[in-house]
Amino acid sequence: MGMTILLGIISIGILIFVHELGHFLIARFTGIRVEVFSIGWGRGLLSFKWKETKIQIGWIPFGGYCKFAGDSPRDDIQEKPDEFYSSSPYKRIVVALGGPVFNYIFAVILFSLIVIIGYEIKTYTNKIILARLDEISVSSEKTPAQLAGIKDGDVIVEINGKKIHHWDDITENIVWNALKPVRLKILRKGKIYETIVVPDLDSETGRGLIGIQPWVEPVIGNVSPGGPADRAGVNTGDRILSVDGKEIQHYVDFYRAIKGKSNKQVFITIERSGQTAELTLVPQLDEGYDSAGLIFQQITYKSEKYPFYTAFGKGFLKSVQVVKDTIRGIVLVFSGKIQARKAVAGPVKLIYLSGLIAKEGFIYFFQVMSYISIALFIMNLIPFPALDGSQIVISLYEIAARKKPNLNVVHRIQTFGILFLIVVLIFITMNDISSFFGK
Repeated sequence: MGMTILLGIISIGILIFVHELGHFLIARFTGIRVEVFSIGWGRGLLSFKWKETKIQIGWIPFGGYCKFAGDSPRDDIQEKPDEFYSSSPYKRIVVALGGPVFNYIFAVILFSLIVIIGYEIKTYTNKIILARLDEISVSSEKTPAQLAGIKDGDVIVEINGKKIHHWDDITENIVWNALKPVRLKILRKGKIYETIVVPDLDSETGRGLIGIQPWVEPVIGNVSPGGPADRAGVNTGDRILSVDGKEIQHYVDFYRAIKGKSNKQVFITIERSGQTAELTLVPQLDEGYDSAGLIFQQITYKSEKYPFYTAFGKGFLKSVQVVKDTIRGIVLVFSGKIQARKAVAGPVKLIYLSGLIAKEGFIYFFQVMSYISIALFIMNLIPFPALDGSQIVISLYEIAARKKPNLNVVHRIQTFGILFLIVVLIFITMNDISSFFGK
C-alpha cells in the first residue's frame, strides 16, 4: 500500500510540476515576474530562492500555482511592465495557455516514448467468449455482441480497420466507442466475417461494453501462496478439466462453476504431466467475488519499436484521440448518462489508482500519466473562475472592450472560484474515501 501511494503521489506531482512549469517558463519568456512557484498548496514545507522567484513545495500535496507580480489587488501594484495585469492581454493569454499546453505536450512525449522504447505486456489472445446477461449491464435483452452475431470461440482480427493482436487491443478499441457503430472482422472456422456492433454505455465508468470476455485456456499461470488453490494442492501448469463433474473449457467456465460457493467444498479434476487427479477446493470471498486464489496462464506480447519521427506521429495521433474521448466523457457526465459519483475520481482515488497502475511497469506508469495529463489540459481550459480558462476569457474581454478589467472584481470572482473548487474537492475526496470503504 505504501509503495502504491508513493508512486501515485510521484506521478501526480510530476504532472502538476509540468503544468506550473509551463506557466513559469512562458511568464519569464514574456517578461512577467513570477514571485512564487509552488507545487502543492499552503505554506512551503521546503523552499528556496531562485533569482526573484520563491520555489516551494506546499504542505497540501494537491495542485500548485504560480504567483505573478501584480495579479492581486493586495499587491503593491506599480504599473510596471513585468506585473501581470500591467502587461498586455495577449501576453496573459499566452501565459495562461502555458500550463495546459505543457500538459498536452508532455502527454504526446509520453505516448511517443512508449512507441520508441517498446513494451512487453501480459495479456490474453484475441479469441473471445460471450458474456451472459447476468454478467453485464446492457440496455436490451441481448448483449451488443449477440445482436451483432458474434459467437463463442470467434477471433477478432480487426476493429475499425485496425489489426488486433491480443485482448488489450480489443478493449482499447471498444471502451472508447460507447454508443458508436464499430466495424469488426472476425475469424470463425477459417473464414473471415464482417459485422457491426454498437457498444453499450456503462453508466458507472463511461466505458463501452459489448458483452465479451477473453477465451483463456484453464491452465494455471500462478497460485497465490496460502490461498484456496494453494491449500488444495493446485500447481502452476495444471489444467482444470472439471468442477463438480462439469467440464471446463475456459476460465469463464471455471468462475461460473465456483460462483456462490465461497467457504464450500468443490471438487476439481486437474491434469498434471499427463495424469489426472481430483482435488478439493474451498473458494473464499475476496472483495465481493468468489476467489480461488489463482491466475490463469497469460500470453506475453512484445510491441514493435519505431524510429523517433514515426513514434512522434503515432504519439500525436494517440493524444488527439484521447482528447476526443475525454471531452466526450465530460459531456456524458454532464448529460447525466454517466453516474458522476462513480465515474469522477478525486485526488485520493487518482493517487491510489495511479500508484496501483504504475506498479505494473513503466508502460502503465507512462500511460496513466498521459491520460491524466490530457485531462488536466482540457479541464484547465474550462472558463471557470480560478482555472486558466477564466484568465483567457478576462484577457479576451479586455481586448474586445479595450479597457482594463477591475482588479477588485476579478479578484472576488477568482476567490469565489477557488472556494467553490475547494468545496467540490472536499466532496469528491469524501466520495473517494467512501468508495474505498464501500469495498
